[in-house]
Amino acid sequence: MAPQGATATVIVPSTTSVVTPGTGGMVANIPVNNSSTTTTTTMAAASAALGFDHLSCQEIIYDEPDNRFADPDRHMITDDRVLPNLIRLERYTIPPCNYFVAVQQDIKPAMRKIVTTWMLEVCDEQKCEEQTFPLAVNFFDRFLCALAIDRYHLQLLGCCTLLLASKIRQCQPLTVDVLSAYTDHAVSPDQIR
Repeated sequence: MAPQGATATVIVPSTTSVVTPGTGGMVANIPVNNSSTTTTTTMAAASAALGFDHLSCQEIIYDEPDNRFADPDRHMITDDRVLPNLIRLERYTIPPCNYFVAVQQDIKPAMRKIVTTWMLEVCDEQKCEEQTFPLAVNFFDRFLCALAIDRYHLQLLGCCTLLLASKIRQCQPLTVDVLSAYTDHAVSPDQIR
């Protein structure tokens, strides 16, 4: 069975058959005697006749804009300066303090976990890019280090940081109305704006 999103191609010197998933069963179309007529057989019959050593899988690249990532740069992986530079730069982006002790009086770690789990679910359901959620959580934590807020505004803060992160990292950012709907309208679109 070919993996989801893949097309298996069986190649024989005089015939070629393509197996496409998602049609309920695997089907192979095999040209007979180099003519334009084709016979349809099951994958089991084709693989039994041809053997598994002729089976190759090719991944389908969909035309979505979010799946076009660059190949790994071998210089970044092997260069000894990369990791120390990333660690040095990390100091500028991580929250500067433990805000549960120093800044926030009304917010507990369990509340942060609930809101960030909700933010992750929103990102998963909306198929956000991989970088959107970590950036939103970074904004979330940095804001909580800077300003004390009430526990009732924590989900509003999550909505605002998701909105900012999606505007920075995505081609089509999340909308205010969508974020409000994910809160069951506990946070209005005007509050997020």
